Order: sequence, then structure tokens, then C-alpha cells
Amino acid sequence: MRVGAAALAVTLLLAACGDAAPSTPPPAVLVVAGRQVDFVAELSAGFVEGVRRVPGVGHRAVGPDIVDNASELRTIQDYLSGERGSITLFTFAPELFADSLGRAATAGTPVVALHSVPAAGSGVPLYIGNDNRALGGELGRTMAGRWPVDAEGLVVIGSPYPGVIVLDERVAGLREAIQRLRPGVTVIGPFDTKQAPGANKQAWRVLQEANPDALAFIGVGGADAHSLALLRDPTTTRVDGGFGTDPYALEMTAAGDMVLLSTEPYLQGLLAGAIQARCAKEGRDLPTGWLPAPGVLIDQARAPGVIDRQKNAEARQAWFAPLAEEILGDLDDRLRPLDDAR
Repeated sequence: MRVGAAALAVTLLLAACGDAAPSTPPPAVLVVAGRQVDFVAELSAGFVEGVRRVPGVGHRAVGPDIVDNASELRTIQDYLSGERGSITLFTFAPELFADSLGRAATAGTPVVALHSVPAAGSGVPLYIGNDNRALGGELGRTMAGRWPVDAEGLVVIGSPYPGVIVLDERVAGLREAIQRLRPGVTVIGPFDTKQAPGANKQAWRVLQEANPDALAFIGVGGADAHSLALLRDPTTTRVDGGFGTDPYALEMTAAGDMVLLSTEPYLQGLLAGAIQARCAKEGRDLPTGWLPAPGVLIDQARAPGVIDRQKNAEARQAWFAPLAEEILGDLDDRLRPLDDAR
């Protein structure tokens, strides 16, 4: 019933899109980097669900299995001419795609940028993603609340992709919140923790060995939370922080040993799929601007509910249905200028 309500909300997108419908809408296409990356799989699953709610529109997901920016760039070349409809793009390297997306815009191909802020010159009309500085600040405030007001010591921050805007914004939000609330605490980093699972875990092991008395280790990428959870042992007493819904990290959070901030990639994909499919079916322009996607703080109290929702597709659909309905039914009021995206 809740899923049906969210499906109904998609029909409200008519006001967000603009002219007459084609007889046979092209499929909604999602282009991603690294389909085997957990949160990318969540983006993809949500995208499929969003498109599915618009009858008569098919979907396709393309991109390399492992993170390979060059391979993703080659893949997107087949979708730039406008002949295959609109596309949604998630990439770890938006600057690399600026020229290609600019050509797509010139050719009339509508593009939705997903999760990563599009680079200047891309010509992308719509971006769906978090306010990453705000999410970093929320996690930072929660972490700071775990320490005494007069706490002193180190907090170590790591990032698998230093220089990527969305991750750097999370770092900025974390640093500002912690330093404002706990001025005696020194925040160091972000250190490059690498994306590959083995390299990421080793990077965090080295950081922990070098800073054995740190108040906390906080990672801003999904791989970081996984590694930080695996590196804990029965003698570890600190509370670490991370982003995402990694199963091991969720278990640690349920035990009170970690705090997580989920960027809700499933919801982001769902919103992109629903908007793209609706506009394709109606033959209308994409809405313009930045659609901020909410995240959720996961502490010990919330962890069991999130663990339950992550068990299967049906549970996720039911969980996100009311929020999807709310956002899609109020799209115009939620859109912000694309230049504000961070």
C-alpha cells in the first residue's frame, strides 16, 4: 500500500517537466562507475525501482564492474547524440566528463547528475545528491557529543578520494563541527585511505598504529566504514564514525561502537529514475537545479531498523515509499540553484 502511494506521487511530476509525449518513450539509462561497489549497487537498485513506477518506460544500467573512470567515459560516448534519450550519470570523476556532457547538452541529450556534483561546463540541468557539508556537520556534532566538553586529543579523518568535492565537503563539515564544539580536540587529515578494500583496510591499520590514543577515526567513504568496523577488536573502547550502511559497520553501530551517516543512495537512485522516466514518457524537459537528497544519522537506537530495511528489496521499497512520495510530490519547492550544490 505504501509503495502504491509512492507510485502515485510520480504522476505529480507532470508539473516538473515541460511538452508533449513521444509514442514510444526511450529507456531510462543509468551510467555508473564500479557496479560492484556497494553504494553504487544501491543507487542502481533505487534507479530501477524509480523507473518501474512509471509504466511503459524501460531501463538500462551500464558501466564497468569495478571502478574504472576511463572505461565509464568510453561507455557514455554511445549516449551523447540524443538518439537514445536521457541519461543519469554517477561518476567518481565529474571533471573528466565535463567535455562529453557539454557535447551531450549541445546535442539535446538530457542528463541527470547523481551523487557527484557535476563539473563546471557540463551543461547538466539537474543534480540529485546530498548536502554533504551538512551531513558531515551532523556526524561531527554527534561524534563531539561523545566526548567531554574539555576533551583533548586527536581525531583522524580519512577519505578514499581526497579532492572529490562531495567527500571534501563532508570533511569540511566534520572539521568545523568538531572544532567548534570541542576546541581542545585536534582534527587531522583527510588522509588518503584508497578505494580498493584491501588497500583501504591497510591504510586505516597504519593510521591506527600511528595514532593509538586517538579519540576517534572517521572515514568519509563507504569503504572506510567497512574497514573501521573490521579493525575493531574486543579491547577497542573508542567510538568511530563513518558513512554508509555497510553490514559490518551497522553491527558495530547496533553495539554502540560506531556512528554512521547514510547518504541514502537507494533513495537518490529512486528519485533520479522516477523523474527521468516520467519526463521521457511525457516527452518533457527535465526540471532544473539541485534536488537535495536527505541522509540519515544511524546511532545505536536506529541501527536495528536500518539493518531490517537492508535485508531485502521489499523492505527497502516499503521504507522509502513515504519519503519518495513526499519529495516527488513537492519537487518544485525542493529544488535549489545548481550553483549551491556541495
